[in-house]
This record gives sequence, structure tokens and C-alpha cells, in this order.
Amino acid sequence: MADYFVGDLQGCFDGLQQALAEVEFNSSKDTLWLTGDLIARGEQSLQTLEFLYKNQDSVKTVLGNHDLHFLSVANKIKKENPKDLLTPLLQSPKLTRYIDWLRLQPLVLALPDNSGFMSHAGLAPHWQAEDAVYWSEQVQSILMAKDYTDFLPSMYGKKPTKWHQDLSELDKIKYAINALTRMRYCSLDGELEFDSKCAPQDLADKNLQPWFEYDKQRFIQNKWIFGHWASLMGETKNKNILALDTGYVWGQYLTIYELKKDSYIKIRAIDK
Repeated sequence: MADYFVGDLQGCFDGLQQALAEVEFNSSKDTLWLTGDLIARGEQSLQTLEFLYKNQDSVKTVLGNHDLHFLSVANKIKKENPKDLLTPLLQSPKLTRYIDWLRLQPLVLALPDNSGFMSHAGLAPHWQAEDAVYWSEQVQSILMAKDYTDFLPSMYGKKPTKWHQDLSELDKIKYAINALTRMRYCSLDGELEFDSKCAPQDLADKNLQPWFEYDKQRFIQNKWIFGHWASLMGETKNKNILALDTGYVWGQYLTIYELKKDSYIKIRAIDK
């Protein structure tokens, strides 16, 4: 029984299959953990969701920003991003069941043996892990409700960028979604910033820092596994901060991490 963690798939089904073959993944005893952004920019979003849905008993995933946006596109609340390649999925006769499966997924998952947590983007600066779990549950309950589509237009926008207990309930939900699915950098006092996507060594603004540099004491005892930030190429300089999005959809690598062995395998993107 092994736990394999894989970075952002972005609809790259062939890459996933190559990675699973490399580790001899056995769906009857192993578990596949995914950092979110399952679909969108790659050409095989339909095949990817078909596979994950079929093997859902051995799959654990969090939702990423692309997965959340897909819910809006599929419900005709937002237009498809021209950079996304979702048409085959949107035209699938099984679209509704895939939507409903995605709606069941959380924004945060606890790792086996209380070893840490996983989210798509990270842990908000002023939060502890239990805060992330709590607000993930609140978002998940909204998405699971029959009237969830009423909420979807409200989840967009960059504000609020800083956590306060006196925020409205809606603003707390929006902050949670942004922190858990969109965040990369924050200011030195913990205000979220959403415009910078480069690697830290290329960052010009010295008033910003990666979210995982804020209050590093939070990660001494627990791992935090995340995706979302391809330009990191897996480098965080902290053994407990595991960045698994290594840009497969952009021609780089798909990273697969085995928890028990604390080992990595990287699959080079398939040339087309």
C-alpha cells in the first residue's frame, strides 16, 4: 500500500499514465493523491476526468483554481478561457456526473499518519492548518449544496487580501478560496498578492515573499504538499514544503512523490 502524490495534471492524461506505470501503481491497494488543477490547459481533460472518476475509490484530490473555474464554465456562468481546451469535456454526455464528482472534493486534505496536509496553492499567512481545514469544509459544503451555482459568480476577485475575523462570511469564503487555490506570494505582513508568478529568485519586489516563508514555525512538525506554482520547479528550500507542480503541461516535468519512501520521480513531458 503506497501513497503517490502527483502535481497539476492540467488535462495531461498520457503523462499521468506514464507516471503511474513508472511506479507500478495498483489501484486495488495504492492511493493516488492529486494537488488539483486536474483539467484545463492540456488536450486530454475528458480522458483525465474519465479515468479519475472510474478510479475514484483510489483517488484523493483537492480542487484547484482551474477546477473551480470549470464549474462556472460548465454551468454557463463564465465563458471558457481561450487558453483552455475543455470542449470535448463540455460536450461529453457524462458531463453532469463529472461536475458532481468535482463538487464533492475539498480544498484541503490531511495526509496519512497525521504527517501534514495538501492544498492546491498553500496555507494562508495568518492561518494554522486547522483554519485551512475548517474553511475548506465551509467551501465544500457550499459546492455540495443543490443551489451551489448561485455562489459561483461570487468566488471571483482578488479581495479581500488579508484575513480579519471581522470580515463578512462571504469575504471569508472568498479569502479561503483565493488562499487555498490561487496564492503564491504574500507581503511581509501577510497580505496576499496575486500578480507575481515567477520563481522567488526572479522576484523584483523585495516586499514580497513566498507564502511558505511566512511564519515557518508552522511547518516544523507537518508537511505541506501543494501544486499551482510551476515556476518553482519543486524548489522550496524546506524539506517539509513539497511543491509538486513542475510544469508538465508547459513542456517540463510531471512529479510523482511517494510519501512512505520520501522519494520523487520526474516524468519528462511527451514531445508532440
